[in-house]
Amino acid sequence: MATDRERLTERFIELLEGMYVGLCSSPSNEWWEMELTMPQLKALALLHQGTHRMGDIAAYLGTSLSSATSMIDRLVDKGLVDRGPDPNDRRVVVCELTDHGREEMERFWRIERMRTVELANELTAEELGVLIPAMELFYRVAQRVQERLISPPGAPAAQGQPTRDREDS
Repeated sequence: MATDRERLTERFIELLEGMYVGLCSSPSNEWWEMELTMPQLKALALLHQGTHRMGDIAAYLGTSLSSATSMIDRLVDKGLVDRGPDPNDRRVVVCELTDHGREEMERFWRIERMRTVELANELTAEELGVLIPAMELFYRVAQRVQERLISPPGAPAAQGQPTRDREDS
């Protein structure tokens, strides 16, 4: 027999999956014009937060270093990402968005914001007042999980700086 926590967790997953499907199942034409895969978009979103080493990107995407390198190479070819040696340690490969990459990410966020405004407009002020505190809690938890994905336990904390890691290439 499932515990209350297990039932609540299952309902949480159902709701999150339903929201994800609802939000992502019908991307706008502008989104399709970007011609990016979901892993590419996730990597760009990570790089939109700042410079990251190749190993961080691979860990964030849950993929191998060689797969992440190939994907980043395609983003470099599209003019969205620059990759090169860390100025402090040339053995470390770091990636950052180009100006064009930042423009495309800003465009993506504008598209997503328009869709989110449509959702918010369906809610009353009272409903928003109930929803916002729960979303703030969820956001804090998501940030903690993301930090663990980028800097697993035992790894030095990035704190805005690329962590030292060598790429075999």
